[in-house]
Amino acid sequence: MMIQGIGALLIISATTLIGFTFAAREKYRLKELEEIERGILLMKNQISYLGTPLAELLEQISWKTQGVTGQAFQDIAVKMIERQGNSAEEIWENVWLDVGKKSYLTAVDLEELIAFGRTLGFLEKEQQEGSMDMLLFYLREKQEQIKKRLDKNGRLYYSMGVLSGLLIVITLL
Repeated sequence: MMIQGIGALLIISATTLIGFTFAAREKYRLKELEEIERGILLMKNQISYLGTPLAELLEQISWKTQGVTGQAFQDIAVKMIERQGNSAEEIWENVWLDVGKKSYLTAVDLEELIAFGRTLGFLEKEQQEGSMDMLLFYLREKQEQIKKRLDKNGRLYYSMGVLSGLLIVITLL
């Protein structure tokens, strides 16, 4: 009887943690999108008003952003300074694809970032600002969607974890 109780407790704990994990993934993705938005806003302001060189600009942004976003901007800046890669577009794409493996960003998020990177260094200032505005619009839309989904489903993830654990325990007993 004691072993069954411990087993039931372990099952409920495990499924509850799975529920927490589902909710946490959305929260982490939201934070990463917010940091990317912050970095792109900083980039837009620097390009619009100061005309800072891209590698130097990305390095400055890396100091002001956190997590994988800051690391991505730092890696891009270092590779641009060291001339690793053929173009800014290629460096941008390679770094974000590497970062995508370590982050909570989806394939669609990464595709939008890579599409933005195709405009780096090739367009005039006004066109780059337009490209940044399009990316910022995408980021804000996704953030709103995630916030709505978390409000709607956040507690559901937790409850589903607990209830699925209880269902498994009842079925096994």
